[in-house]
Amino acid sequence: MVIEGFKGLLGFLTILPVGMKSIETTSKFFFLCPIVGLMIGAIAGAVGWGSSVFLPQIVSGFLALAAMQVLIGFHHFDGLLDFSDAVMVRGNADRKLEVMHDKYTGAAAVGIGFIVLALTGLSLGHFAGIEVLRAAVVSEVIAKESMVLMAYFGKPPLYEGMGKHFVESMKNANRKMLSSLILSAVVIFLLVGEMSLYVLISMAVAVIVLKSYANRVFGCVTGDILGASNEINRAISLLVLLATIV
Repeated sequence: MVIEGFKGLLGFLTILPVGMKSIETTSKFFFLCPIVGLMIGAIAGAVGWGSSVFLPQIVSGFLALAAMQVLIGFHHFDGLLDFSDAVMVRGNADRKLEVMHDKYTGAAAVGIGFIVLALTGLSLGHFAGIEVLRAAVVSEVIAKESMVLMAYFGKPPLYEGMGKHFVESMKNANRKMLSSLILSAVVIFLLVGEMSLYVLISMAVAVIVLKSYANRVFGCVTGDILGASNEINRAISLLVLLATIV
């Protein structure tokens, strides 16, 4: 059951053709997101590490980012764009949710999306050799763990949608949340040692701020907001790694 559930989660979060069960079944294993992040980060980091042999370091960083986004199918990045437009529009929660779910991409989405991608790519480009592999894994595990925590602390949407299933699956799921957090912390500590503390603290702060904003302004945490958390926390974790190295 766990293996099938994880395969479903892997199929949902990536473009890998592993098949997927129903969204209801898949959502029960949402707490295993960091394992998917470890796999994505390892593949993307390997791309960056391998390409750094014959390409400039900064280019390798952006290739690692490109590998991440392609593996994910730009799924979470689309959530960041929708969330950005909704944040900038004026109106009540219903109006903001309406903008979040429409098919248009506004200037806010383009601007914020560019900033987040640029910060992520430039940050990855500052890591040399095997360090880009470590940075990619840490940032992707943090990105996925942030979604688990957002789902745990967030309010589920009142309307039907994929995000609702994932948020509801983490309600009062204390053991799942703790298991996911401990797993993430162990992986990150093994890769970056004491710097893991700063990375985890920055992620916790970002989740608290984003969760509080979403619950207050939108009245819930949607699938798009989970995706936005993924992209934002990946970039923040890389910036923190750079800051602690310097």
